[in-house]
Amino acid sequence: MVAELVENKVIVKDTKEGNRIYNKGCFGTFNGKLNLHLIEACYLLEKGRISIEANGRKIDLKEFMEHALNILPDFEIKYLVYRDLRERGYVVRVAKDFLLYERGKRPPAKPAFLVKAISERRKFKIKEIEEFIEEAENKLIIGIVDEEGDLTYYLVKFFEMKGKIGEKEYKGEIVLLNDRCIVFDKFLANELKKDFIGRDFGKYVQLSLMEAGYLAKRGAKIKKNDVILSFEDFMEYAKKIQPDIEERLKVYEDLRKLQLLPKTGFKFGTHFRVYDKMPEETHAPYLIHVVNENYEATWAEISRAIRLAHSVKKEMIFCIANNLKYIRLRRVTP
Repeated sequence: MVAELVENKVIVKDTKEGNRIYNKGCFGTFNGKLNLHLIEACYLLEKGRISIEANGRKIDLKEFMEHALNILPDFEIKYLVYRDLRERGYVVRVAKDFLLYERGKRPPAKPAFLVKAISERRKFKIKEIEEFIEEAENKLIIGIVDEEGDLTYYLVKFFEMKGKIGEKEYKGEIVLLNDRCIVFDKFLANELKKDFIGRDFGKYVQLSLMEAGYLAKRGAKIKKNDVILSFEDFMEYAKKIQPDIEERLKVYEDLRKLQLLPKTGFKFGTHFRVYDKMPEETHAPYLIHVVNENYEATWAEISRAIRLAHSVKKEMIFCIANNLKYIRLRRVTP
């Protein structure tokens, strides 16, 4: 079947053949003739289902790809994702990005996901990811193309969590040392032990600066050299030790409102491991990394974080502290 290349699209003018190609795999748009996106045409050309001519001269796959690259700078990345999804047996429509349909379904059915094709060399920008999710109405898959042309897919969505651990008020004294706090107050220490806040060292409980800040907002008093500090004075001191404490505390408080219990996630390379039930009852199902809206990373760093979370049977979640939006990334195989 001969198709004609006309700048940014390929046209199959033969009505019968165009209709056959459209019906068999839902390629292009058909209105008496078949109009193919360059990505779709490249796939059909590679598979030998069409040949392509330009100005009456047949062009091969190499020449066609070079032409497409001149029109679509990210053609090679998008094509590899499109090709892979088609090879897996999916119907994929080409729009600004890709519309992916459930197996066995095709237009006019509603697509299951919006798929973004991205090079591993592109920066991971949390603000951009947030915009992608909103564009996809929380049904987003990102296909990452590595330098060898292998594909890794991530299901990305705004994530809601809810636990079963209530909040309460606290009374008693917390002693500020240097970069952490200690509770010698027996009554408060016993309450914290029961609630799994801080680290139990037997005769006392050790707290992080962030946990101490949370408890101060719930009624406890913080002392430094036997002088009671206001919350503002404590935070001013704490920011010198931990510059991002305000962001982390904001997220910590929000997680507690969701009846979740955050504990340090340092061993997992992140800010929090988060329990939805008391730690004596379960393992923490979530790892949460706190970022601001300008956060950037490499996709290699993101891939490492997700793989680690998966290896310890946890979900990898990024929380944008500015607006308290939780974004989960999970590796999937389409």
